[in-house]
Amino acid sequence: MNAKRSSASTTEKSTKTILIVDDDEEFRRALVEIVQAEGFRVETATNGMDALDRLRWGLRPCAVLLDMQMAVMTGWDFRAEQGRDPTLTEIPVVAMTAGYWKERDRGDYAARIAKPIDVQELKATLAKYC
Repeated sequence: MNAKRSSASTTEKSTKTILIVDDDEEFRRALVEIVQAEGFRVETATNGMDALDRLRWGLRPCAVLLDMQMAVMTGWDFRAEQGRDPTLTEIPVVAMTAGYWKERDRGDYAARIAKPIDVQELKATLAKYC
């Protein structure tokens, strides 16, 4: 009976998608491996504009892991645009940054994870939103 629950849980996770948005290719690949090892499907984007395009074309991840400091469109700009689109506002966004975090930004994101990423914190955050 326990094996069935575990199997069902893995199947459920594999149908859930995480969108990883980061312009650092090496970091993005490492994060993809970690998230896939947890049983999730993964889609990636190299900047906020690419991520918005994917969402506007119908991608509906259970969470977005979003780097804040990127070229083309920053994480803050992505979040502002996402908030203007009623079809996208409910998708939880987890901010990832090694930089300074402004207190006023905390309410705009489902969670914040400091870089370098603590894998256990990442796993707990994904479990909470997915």
